[in-house]
Amino acid sequence: MEILNIFYIVITALAALLISITIWSRRPFRWRLSAFFIGLGLITLLYVAILELLSRPKPAHMELFYKDVPEVVLLHASWEEEVALYILVEIPGVEEPRLYILPWSREEAERFQQAIEEGEEKDEEVKIGNPFFNADEEDRERLIYTSPAKPMAQKGREQLPVTNFDQEAEQPSYGEEENQ
Repeated sequence: MEILNIFYIVITALAALLISITIWSRRPFRWRLSAFFIGLGLITLLYVAILELLSRPKPAHMELFYKDVPEVVLLHASWEEEVALYILVEIPGVEEPRLYILPWSREEAERFQQAIEEGEEKDEEVKIGNPFFNADEEDRERLIYTSPAKPMAQKGREQLPVTNFDQEAEQPSYGEEENQ
């Protein structure tokens, strides 16, 4: 979300610069006033567009910043038959989960559902390998699997302190005589 704020600030600054250049130009007043209102409308429209885009799933093949991530954790999958697959994933190093849209595929929907059920049964994370490519354009399969079993938690045994050996405190053995 923070990156959208940065994009909005940069685009707003560029639009304000363009508006100021237009206002200070040697044009009739009506053109300068109309440039001001057009620029103000542009900034408002940009803000509304960004807010609207926040509620939409992003096409997975259009991912730019995390395109090289080898795998993501699948949190949820849903679909509309003959329309699209929607997946909610957790990307390593990113705080909030992301919602993506994939092209409709019955086989892939069944694999997602099966992997999620298997992960819930075994209490394991479901991961997707190579998530950001367009399966329609490439001849490879999206890898869906559950992560290996988590190691068992350490038991709370009390660690006994290590004792030091003291030769002077050692008593002589029974039956042995000292020959000195």
